[in-house]
Amino acid sequence: MASVSVTNLRKTYGDVVAVDDVSIDIDDGEFVSILGPSGSGKTTMLKSIAGFVEPDGGSITVADKEMIGLPPEDRNMGLVFQRLALFPHMSVFDNVAFGLRHRENLSESELEERVSDILEIVSLPGYGERNIQNLSGGEQQRVALARVLVLEPDLLLYDEPLSDLDRQLREQMRREIRDLHDRLEITSIYVTHNQREALTLSDRVLVLHEGEKVRCAPPSEIYRDPQSSFCANFVGDSNFLEGSLDQSNGTATFRDDTGAFSLPLADAPDEDAPDVLYIRPEDIKINEGDGEGEPFEGTIKSTVHLGSVTEYQVEVAGTEFLATDLGAPQYDEGETVTVRFDHYGLVEA
Repeated sequence: MASVSVTNLRKTYGDVVAVDDVSIDIDDGEFVSILGPSGSGKTTMLKSIAGFVEPDGGSITVADKEMIGLPPEDRNMGLVFQRLALFPHMSVFDNVAFGLRHRENLSESELEERVSDILEIVSLPGYGERNIQNLSGGEQQRVALARVLVLEPDLLLYDEPLSDLDRQLREQMRREIRDLHDRLEITSIYVTHNQREALTLSDRVLVLHEGEKVRCAPPSEIYRDPQSSFCANFVGDSNFLEGSLDQSNGTATFRDDTGAFSLPLADAPDEDAPDVLYIRPEDIKINEGDGEGEPFEGTIKSTVHLGSVTEYQVEVAGTEFLATDLGAPQYDEGETVTVRFDHYGLVEA
């Protein structure tokens, strides 16, 4: 295990700023995801840590040792790629042992013991002689993990490793990666554009947008208190309202065409900040008699059944909102309903 410190990291490609003055400290054994859309700088940041990209400025230390200037092979990091790059002509054993044969002077018995131990850890005991081409996608993913873990890296880097898997297998491997981390406690950095992966895998999430650090916090904190409209929209779904904010008598009241929304004064932004209210779809309650919010009359405009949840477009006072509810559809298009907004907050535009 090793702590990681990235300080004022900057990388440009011509006139394009890929990473702009980003800093983060990562504790021993922590699992941190770097989350952002395409072009946000997350892969450039990961490659800078791994040594495949030379930053223009800043510092990267692992266990208090400066990494910038060191070649990748001298950084003792393990990188799990999106493309697994396994050797199809080799057995599972030879794939996992490949790095050991080139990096350490081990006897054949020591090599067999190391490989056997790591295959046990990734739930592939007895798979050593199998052909790579005869394995399932999930089994190949475990071999790729074993190939990295057998080298006992100080830092484990994941470059969108689940992007090419189907949904069911992706969910399975996500759980296995988290379980593996909890057992081995290797400091890990995971790059993804998939918010579900970031929220479920991570101790903390670093959100990047256009090369800049937008937020770094535990997943639940980012979701419940996004602080910016970008986070509120990218990490989950949100409805946004623009209006005016009145502050008096210890409370703040946000008003728009829909109505009035009361908030604690402490949640109000600076007076010069734009007034934007966000409401999560699951916090819009339809036809629920009890609730904290004031009831509004609404009309169901559309219904989409997604299996475990149903999405509704519901119109309130001329504004359409996305609302979600568990289970099968309960309301039809054109139906008049009662709508409550149970939770909402202010964010920066």
